[in-house]
Amino acid sequence: MDFIIISVGNELLSGDIANSNAAYMAKKLVHMGHRVKRIIVVPDDVAEIAEEVSKASKKADFVLVTGGLGATHDDVTAEGIAKAFGLKLELNEVAASMLRRLTRNEEAIRKVASMPEGSEVIPNDRGAAPAFIVRNVAVMPGVPVEMEDTFEKILKKFSKERYFEESLRIEGYEEKILKQLNSVVEEFKDVEIGSYPKPGYVIVKFSGKDNKRVKEAKKRLEKLLKE
Repeated sequence: MDFIIISVGNELLSGDIANSNAAYMAKKLVHMGHRVKRIIVVPDDVAEIAEEVSKASKKADFVLVTGGLGATHDDVTAEGIAKAFGLKLELNEVAASMLRRLTRNEEAIRKVASMPEGSEVIPNDRGAAPAFIVRNVAVMPGVPVEMEDTFEKILKKFSKERYFEESLRIEGYEEKILKQLNSVVEEFKDVEIGSYPKPGYVIVKFSGKDNKRVKEAKKRLEKLLKE
């Protein structure tokens, strides 16, 4: 399946925090054999959220959104999701019931439990704000431990596909392996090959759905480098 990840939050765009949520989800999805087509960061703005979610829902099989589900003024993600699909934002009684076990603040409950009509609620066992799914979009809290808790529950809805990965460490710099690397890339079009330079060495990663082809691609590069 193809996924798009959308992270919501001004704090991400200002560089105040790193986008660890997107990295966590992407790694899990790829190792399950899925593809992450894009990772998008948007501000806490209803129109911006709605625009990106609307586009992403048409380009991917499923969209994962994190952030902006709290009770403060800048938590507007649910409103943005509703706008993206032309849905009403309504009090979700399932979510409200969950929240009433944690607080008596009805104002906060109504804010956090207001979701697009028809949403499926996903319990949050590490915090307050529940996640929810509407159409082909799942929306999760931005706090990493809460995102991970709800994401793992959502992840169970997707089947694991074939995925194999090999890596090769090569001393030196990319310039010295370009000819051999390009040759392998051209020969093994069914294998995804990535080159990642590090201080003084390069990691080449081979991945794909056919374990035999992945291993063959790695061996071919090793052979060409020895020659």
